[in-house]
Parts: sequence; structure tokens; C-alpha cells
Amino acid sequence: MPFKFVLPLPRFVFHPLTAGTIAAIHIYLAYGHLAMLATGHVEWVHMWKGFGALLGAYVFAALASRRIPRFVQHARPVSNCVSEQGRLHIPENFFRS
Repeated sequence: MPFKFVLPLPRFVFHPLTAGTIAAIHIYLAYGHLAMLATGHVEWVHMWKGFGALLGAYVFAALASRRIPRFVQHARPVSNCVSEQGRLHIPENFFRS
């Protein structure tokens, strides 16, 4: 099914490493606010910023995981790595060469 909604983001954000890094930063930011909630410092700002950052991490993690198969496919031919059942098998020395 084609993805019809286009996010107004620069092209480099859709790269798996960039999107994964942004997701990790969102998790770090969410941890700071949710830790304040867990220690009893309950304020509205910590709730919406903490859960909003978690939602942002989810979105960027989804973007990163969506592009990984295409990124790997451009890096090397995948035809040797696909089994008869259609599963992707990555050899141990895939990223070393």
C-alpha cells in the first residue's frame, strides 16, 4: 500500500541513521521528564513533554525502520541474502567489507 501522506521534513532526516539518532534523542528527553514524574514532581509540563517526546521517538523509530531495507538494498545486492521462504539473511561479514 503506498504511503500517501508526505511529512514536511528535509530528505536527510529520512536516512535510517539520522532518524535513529533523532529517536534516541527523543528517548533521552522523555526520560528526563518522565523521571521527574516518577520521583513525585508531578506537573503538567512533565506529562505532556515526556509523553510527547516518547511519541516523537516512536515516529522517528518508525521512519528509521521503514527505510532500513531500502538502505541495505542500495548498499549491496540482496539477491544472495534472500532464502527460499523470502526471509532476509545477512551474513556475518556483511558490514565489514
